[in-house]
This record gives sequence, C-alpha cells and structure tokens, in this order.
Amino acid sequence: MLTAIIPTRNRPKDLLNAIRSLCSQSRLPDELIVIDQSIDNLSVSAIKSLMRQFKQIKLIYLHDSKILGLLDAKRVGVDHASGEIICFLEDDIVLESDYIEQVELGFLKNPNMIGCCGIITNPPTANFLYKTIFNIFHRGIFKDKRIEVHGNYSGRNNNLIKSNMLSGGASAWRREVFDNVEFDVANGFHMFEDIDFSTRVSCHYGNRLFINPNARLAHYCSPLNRDLLGARERRKLTECFTYYRKRKDWPNATIPFYWLLLGMLLQVIFQSFLSKSFKPIQGYLLGLRDGSKKIIY
Repeated sequence: MLTAIIPTRNRPKDLLNAIRSLCSQSRLPDELIVIDQSIDNLSVSAIKSLMRQFKQIKLIYLHDSKILGLLDAKRVGVDHASGEIICFLEDDIVLESDYIEQVELGFLKNPNMIGCCGIITNPPTANFLYKTIFNIFHRGIFKDKRIEVHGNYSGRNNNLIKSNMLSGGASAWRREVFDNVEFDVANGFHMFEDIDFSTRVSCHYGNRLFINPNARLAHYCSPLNRDLLGARERRKLTECFTYYRKRKDWPNATIPFYWLLLGMLLQVIFQSFLSKSFKPIQGYLLGLRDGSKKIIY
C-alpha cells in the first residue's frame, strides 16, 4: 500500500494541479493525505469534488491553520498514514504519468532501499560555471549530488544513484523509517529540512538512500508563501548554522562549514550586484547573527 502526503498552505490552484497529476497516474496511490495549513478553505471543496471521481483512493483531508510549518505538517501526515510506502509531494508540482509506478518499482526491485527521491525535470537554469562553484564550496557534510542529477535524465531504465541527501518534496520512504528517525520540528528547519532528515536517516540505516532518475516531476515553483530577497538569504544562513551545529562532531564538518560560508558570501555579493540591492548581503549578515546565537534543541 502506498500513501501520498501533500502539505499545503494558501495555494489552491497549485494544489489542484498537483492532485490532478496524481490522479492521472498509471499506478494510483492507495491513500492521499492533504495537510492544509491555509487560512481560508478555498482548496477543500475543489479537492473533495475532484476526488469523488477516484473512489479507489482513500482521501484524508486535514485542514488546520494551527499546524506550524512544513515539518509539523509532514509529522501529522505520517501519523494518519496507512501505507507501507509513504511518498511526500510538494503542492506546486506536476508528476509525469508513471511517477508513482516508478517509485514503487524502485522499492520492489531494491528491497534494501529504505528511501528515495525522484528528480525534477525543470530545475532552475544552472550553467557549468554555477555547478562548478557549487561543487567547489559544498564539501564534506554539505556535499550534494542532486545538482548533477536534476534535469539530466530521460527514459525508464536508468540505474538508481546512491545519495544521502534526498529532495523532501519528491521523496518516498518505507514506513519503518518514521519509527526510528523523527522530524526535527523544534529547530525551525524549512530550506534545510530535507537534507537534515535524509542525512540522519542515512546515519541510522547506512548507505540505503537513492535518487531514482526514472521517477520524474516538474516543479513549478510557486511565488506564494516564499521568502523575499534578503529574507531568503537570512533563513538559509540561519538553517546552515543549525544544520552544522547538529553535526559539528561528524567527520568533515567544521572546515567545510566555514568554507561554505565563504561561498555563500560570494554568492550574495553577486546577487546584490545583479539585483542592485543590498538586501542579499543584509540577509546574509543577519543570518550570521541569528545562526550563531540560535539555541539548538
């Protein structure tokens, strides 16, 4: 049995498009759980009306604006899920028609696999120079294979790629993971939530996480509920500190952390130049202050 969980907040049109693509799958999920944190009820009736046509999918729709943040929404979704495989999806994605089928096949063919993520077919444009700089500064506990994977695969016979960092909004897990590794709802993760969780799962289970290039989706990054220029850099720096401080005793942690801070500084200087605004640099400096003072739970 496979459960799909979609956390959402104030994105009724995006959510409807995402669920339409879910309902067009060659292999339908057995269960769909929507965790709606919206301040209004614009999504409820539209989704329930759509799902009446798909009675083979059990719908659990939880609308509660008191649920605080993405990780809390995921935690609530898991608490209500019945599936052996639990698949998290963003509310602003569109799945290729066999995404769920390919996710399931990956688990069936690889019983040792404990978790996986699909790949994004329309990632933000990243030229060779950007990828090179990204790989130069993301080392040690920050090393991330995903930038080389997204947007670069076609066909359905691709090999799985080992990775201890999975994309949270395209990830799928065996149910037992959540009995052994908890979401960190205490430390305010959002941008780093997926790598925080997946690297802790990898630490617990060993090298059993994979990227599945045969399971693909498009991410139409909604402008709604996203941090503005400056605020985004501030949040990213703060979460980078939190991510590191939870792992400062891990091998290859401290030097790569300070090396990445340098790379992020160069990035915000470049962003400020392009945007003709001091806000990215201001956000970086505020993030340094917030991250260094943040209490870690």
